Order: sequence, then C-alpha cells, then structure tokens
Amino acid sequence: MNLLFDARVIQDHFPGIGRYAVNLLTALPAHLFEHDRITVLHDPSVTNTRYPHLTQTITDPRITWLDHRVPVFSLKNLLTQPPPPSSPAITHFTYYVRPVRASRPSITTIYDAISFVYPGYVPSARARLVIRLMHKLAVSRSDAFLTISNSAATDLQKYFPRMRGRTHVTPLAADAMFTPQSKVAQARLRERLGLPEQFALVVSSNKPHKNIEGLIRAWALLAANEPPLTLLIAGPSDPRYSQAQMLVSQFRIDNRVRFIGEVANDDLPALYSACTLFVYPSLYEGFGLTPLEAMACGAPVACSNQSSLPEVTGAAAALFDPR
Repeated sequence: MNLLFDARVIQDHFPGIGRYAVNLLTALPAHLFEHDRITVLHDPSVTNTRYPHLTQTITDPRITWLDHRVPVFSLKNLLTQPPPPSSPAITHFTYYVRPVRASRPSITTIYDAISFVYPGYVPSARARLVIRLMHKLAVSRSDAFLTISNSAATDLQKYFPRMRGRTHVTPLAADAMFTPQSKVAQARLRERLGLPEQFALVVSSNKPHKNIEGLIRAWALLAANEPPLTLLIAGPSDPRYSQAQMLVSQFRIDNRVRFIGEVANDDLPALYSACTLFVYPSLYEGFGLTPLEAMACGAPVACSNQSSLPEVTGAAAALFDPR
C-alpha cells in the first residue's frame, strides 16, 4: 500500500491538529509492510516553530517529502489536484479543508462538529456558510473518515448522514513526553515563570466554547467565601474574545487569576506536574487532549462532563456541569 499524507497542517496555525499529524506520521512507518511507501505533502514556507526541523526528524527511508506550497485556506487548495506519488495510493487529508480534485480513494480526518452544535460561536453568517460548504465538499469527496471520539462521530453523522457506516473512531493519546516531572524540574519552571507554590491550572485557548468565562465566574464565587488557589490560565489568546480578562477586573480577583499566555511545548510536562489541580471547563471537545496530558503527568483533574470529555477521562477525573 502507498499513502499520500497531507502534512501541511503541521504549522503554528494548527497547534493541536499539527501535533496529531506529527505523531501519526511518526508512528506510521512501524505499521508499513516491506513495499509500502508514504509520500508527504509538506509546505516549508509556513511558520512552524513547534516542529522546525520536521524533515530531519522523521527520516524513515520509506517516507518521501514533497514540497506542496499551497496554503490550506485558499481557493487554490480546493481546486488544485495534489501531485500524486509515483504509484497509486490512498490519500489521507488531515483537515476538512481539502482539495476536491484529489485522486480517489481518499480519507479525511474531521475532528469535531462544534460549528454545527454551537453555530453562535462562529463569528459571522458568512463564516458559518463557508464552514458548512467546506465540510460538505470534504464529505462528498471522501471514501472514509477518521474522527477522534465516539461523541464526535455521533455528532458528525447527525449533521452529515453520508458519513454513516464510513466513519472510524481513532482516539488520541497523550504524547510520550507527558510524564510526571521531578521536583527539581517543577521548581525550575516555577522560578523561571514566577509561579506560586500551589496553583490551579487550565491550558486552553479563550475561544467561547472553552468556557473560560464560566470558570472565572466560579473562581469569583470561591473567592467571595474563602481564599481559593491562584488560577493560572495558559494558552493562546484570541483578541476577539477579551471577556475573560474583563471579568477578572470586574470581580476584582486580579490577585487570584493570572493569564500566563502560551507556554512552550517543552515546558508543559513540568507545568502539568507542578499544578495542585488541573481544571477543564469546556462546553465541547472533539476529544480534549489536555486533561489526558495533565493526568499523564500525575495531576488531579476536574473536568467538564460534556461531549467527549467523560469518554476521554473515564473514572479518573472529577466531572462537573460546566454551566
């Protein structure tokens, strides 16, 4: 079997999906037969600070890297047929925005149905229309689908019946780097980032479905009755959604809530290991990898009971209603 693998999502714009693609591509060679080959579509022109030396890191002789400098979010991506490998292959697209003229058979990974379950979180009617159209095109041109939880599979098949019977659930796993870190490593990180000895942690973007606002409201209630742990909010911040920062000021809990921004990938295991509690209040996740990463590092986890999260954490987390 030959595989054409679209790795253009391995870039800073797709932190979670990029990690999915990297780990999948790294693991695939161990499952190849003698004459199997993988051709990887790669765009070296994109910003990729997490995996800057990708082609030097994944060097299996059965993998061929092929420059394909076509932006994922472009009309050209939709209309250009990807260069095929030297022999017939299955094509795996790791994102739903994919070429419609690609050779068949093809597989597409679709991670969640959040835009359809919570359409109000999409910024505009035009964006909702484009997202629906891109999904419909991907569904019409794919012979099979991968998704990352039973919850996501159920939601996607509700909105796209054509996916029924052709969707395969492939749950994610925490990267092997996520293991409990030594007290020395934790102390070094605390000193470097100026962290308190004890703290609660959430690693998340500030997009509406992540429910950071709800978490801050809960923290304000705790602060009104007894001094809670300091809450550290780590992750990228979209300037369109500044309500969480405004709530912290409004409730006057600046001394109990800190936004520390995006944390370097290599620092995450020590950050998870150092926290007193990891909390994850999300309203919807296709999978929800960060609670799993936190548990892999030995952190106790309090987690939302919505969408895929009970499926991911099982009986190992304290579940709560995020509303």
